[in-house]
Amino acid sequence: MSCFVTEKKAVCKVGEKMAAFYVFDTPHGVYLRPEIKLVDDWIKVAHRGDDK
Repeated sequence: MSCFVTEKKAVCKVGEKMAAFYVFDTPHGVYLRPEIKLVDDWIKVAHRGDDK
């Protein structure tokens, strides 16, 4: 899966298919939510915090 991400949206290519996602930057990490409901959960793509 590869994605082109802007501040508010991401467009991802999986094989030959394209999907658009909303990007949410939260205190707990960065999440993607599909524009078209594919799954009930958000997809966490990055963690927040230090790695001590």
